[in-house]
Amino acid sequence: MILHRALFIVSLLILPTSPKLLANNTAKSFVDPNPFTHIAEDTVRKLPALQILESRLDSITNTYDMMGGILALGCQDSEPEFFPLGVSDYISQEPITPQTPFRIASISKMITALGVMKLVQEDAIDLDAPLEVYFGYPIRNPKYPEEPITTRQLLSHQSSIRDGEAYNRFLSVSYSSAEPPSLRSLLTPDGAYYSEELFGSKAPGNWFQYSNLNYGILGTLVEAVSNQAFDVFIKEHVFLPLGIPAGFSSYTRNYDQWPATLYRKPGGVWTVQADGRPSEGTPQDGEKYPSKRDNVSIGINAIPYGPQGSLRISAEDLMRILLAMQQALSSGYSPENWLHTQTIEEMVGTQWSADTDQGDDYHGLFRAWGLGVHTLTTTEGNDILLSSSERMFGHSGLAYGLVSSAYFDPQQEIRITFITNGIGIPFTEDDRSAFYSVEKDVFEAAERYLKTIRCFR
Repeated sequence: MILHRALFIVSLLILPTSPKLLANNTAKSFVDPNPFTHIAEDTVRKLPALQILESRLDSITNTYDMMGGILALGCQDSEPEFFPLGVSDYISQEPITPQTPFRIASISKMITALGVMKLVQEDAIDLDAPLEVYFGYPIRNPKYPEEPITTRQLLSHQSSIRDGEAYNRFLSVSYSSAEPPSLRSLLTPDGAYYSEELFGSKAPGNWFQYSNLNYGILGTLVEAVSNQAFDVFIKEHVFLPLGIPAGFSSYTRNYDQWPATLYRKPGGVWTVQADGRPSEGTPQDGEKYPSKRDNVSIGINAIPYGPQGSLRISAEDLMRILLAMQQALSSGYSPENWLHTQTIEEMVGTQWSADTDQGDDYHGLFRAWGLGVHTLTTTEGNDILLSSSERMFGHSGLAYGLVSSAYFDPQQEIRITFITNGIGIPFTEDDRSAFYSVEKDVFEAAERYLKTIRCFR
């Protein structure tokens, strides 16, 4: 891990004596009569590039009135570099660090997908089996009662299940109740929360519609199959093999820092949206469920854990996940007790493409989708993150004032994460990309830096 700011720039001046940097540069040939030449060249090139990047990030922070954020970059086998911005909490003025956890919004879905695919890998879930095989009750689109809905369709947002008022009501009750209602009461016609509005007009498997509810169902599926609480299963099978302290509940996350407080600024006043500190009179989000671990029902409704959006994780740990996924594709390496390389390959395989005209591409952001993984195709004006990358895989998030992105390019072996816990002006888009303008400004600054240090092949 490399943490940048002024002190690090000073330290670069002595990098030519670093054994690690020497090893990185002399590895290019068996005999190098003057290994320090490469080191000096790299240092001379990197110093001004760092200064330019940090200056640009400071300018972006000021332009968008950013509360705080962090950019993380990984290039081939080198340690990730972190560029923290601003503060994690308005009152305490605690600075953002690589270890600051964030309620990361929809990037949570990719982590949920990793958990589901671990069970697929173990032959505990068949991607194409009807969901009733695992839940014990039918989950069908009433317009297509003969068409089964499958795990593959949930993961790729082609289930025909969609969000709406019925889902929002159920979500609210699930979060606020000491004993959340059963998912069955939402998804079956005799249920108290059921509504046909939950289902689209297209048959399952024939239309892409991004849906949070898909992942609430998947989280519950993990419980039903594994007989473990969702947060515990993800902790044991996705995070612990990578040494990651993240978690979907206060019981399973182990960070020393508070999660970053998430903000919006209506009327020019910074206002807490989620994860407020006790000093602001707001209980920390996520502490209330489950109030007692031994009271939790398994396989009934995992939505209170937020498999669709409530993971707390740091930029440092997100980069670890991206590295593990990237290495599976780039070098065929998989950490012990984690997902196999073939499983990651299956996850990034295209399940849906906007080229079919069979789905909602979300203003051009969604051009292709795998199994819980968003594929960036670098289509002009649409899903461009790094213009020099032909294809990237990962996920983005937006909730409670937070915006987040975490993607990797297995061909170039590049990884990038950007997170902000709030900006003081409305999020806007422009014709460069379907990503928000603040994100695009950060991505372009990052790409210039990566090009300068010759990260792109």
